[in-house]
Amino acid sequence: MKKLICIFIFLSVTLMGQSAYYRLGYGDLFPATDPLGNSLGSGVVALQDSARITLHNPAALQGINLVHFGVGLGSEFRSTDAALTNNTRLEQFFLAFPVGSDVGVSFGANAVADFETRYQSTNASTSLAEKTDGGIWDYNLGIGYDLSSTLKLGLKFHTYQGLLRREYALVVDDATELYVIKGNISGKALEFAMLTNFGAKVSLGLTANIPYDRPNMTGQDSLGGSTAFTEFDEELAAWPTTINLGVVYHYSKFTNIMAGIGQEVFPENGFDNSRVFALPDGWHTVPVASFQIAVQRKPLDRTSRSLSKRIGFQSGVSIRNYYLVPSSDNMMFEYALLTGLNVGLRNGKSIFDISGELGSRGGEESLPEELYARVKLGIQINDTWFRKVKRR
Repeated sequence: MKKLICIFIFLSVTLMGQSAYYRLGYGDLFPATDPLGNSLGSGVVALQDSARITLHNPAALQGINLVHFGVGLGSEFRSTDAALTNNTRLEQFFLAFPVGSDVGVSFGANAVADFETRYQSTNASTSLAEKTDGGIWDYNLGIGYDLSSTLKLGLKFHTYQGLLRREYALVVDDATELYVIKGNISGKALEFAMLTNFGAKVSLGLTANIPYDRPNMTGQDSLGGSTAFTEFDEELAAWPTTINLGVVYHYSKFTNIMAGIGQEVFPENGFDNSRVFALPDGWHTVPVASFQIAVQRKPLDRTSRSLSKRIGFQSGVSIRNYYLVPSSDNMMFEYALLTGLNVGLRNGKSIFDISGELGSRGGEESLPEELYARVKLGIQINDTWFRKVKRR
């Protein structure tokens, strides 16, 4: 046990010098996990043109009239200090269906945090390699209700389930020690949502995701190859409250201009008692504000024989600040270009989506500049695939 304590102290001191991206381990919280949202930003919460919107705003559920199923894949490339990493995975799936004329319901799951990181540091006599795997998934149940011709309301229940495994391999004078932290994560939140129209030209959407049971991690830290371990129970007290506001100007029948504003509020003392998700010395959290503006071009005719008339596309830009700030109080910003397109089958049974995001963030000594590129693929199908065709 003494050896375990010594290694823990060594790691606590050594890791202060590494990038805060990896030190904290939260990764990207609440990333856009479908192509449409990834290419439109927070403005997507004000749309109501397909079941794909229900991932972002449950108030849109009341507008669907078919059973819809959707699934999404994502691939992210990151380049930091000339090191390139890639993470490709299933990121989202959902089922949405109407209940009467005024109510819609959805079941779904999507990834909300990714812990996968790699880090290595070497000097004359010591080397340290860190490997972190795992993440958090959000399993949710949503309902939308048509209150009036101009106001739609929504509610979604979220339960978070995940795991984390972090290994530290320490080599000192050719002697290797393996230190392991592993545990399960669970939590709950409620999301409140609304959609409203201001005349025929302007739509507004608002969502607020409020955790009432912040994710809690229970597990063990241990010295590999030995029976020495300690159990821990740690609340992820810095898990944020997330608010998104979207405004859409319906410029024409086929063109929308939209703006989105997002806000993530991290409790000021959320990391004070953290062991696994502790901050480096001198760092603190700040609320995250994001802004996106985008133009969406709808397809001219989903039933046309011409492929070009069945394609819709969108593009925009995004800027946001990072949620960690060093002792210098220099705020980190993320800048990104967004784009995406979708194509529907002529029979109206499916919509295929693809989106791309290219951005950068960082720039401080403790937070090196990072370039990233994200590609999202998705498909939405409806129940007309399974209906019998009447033949004459």
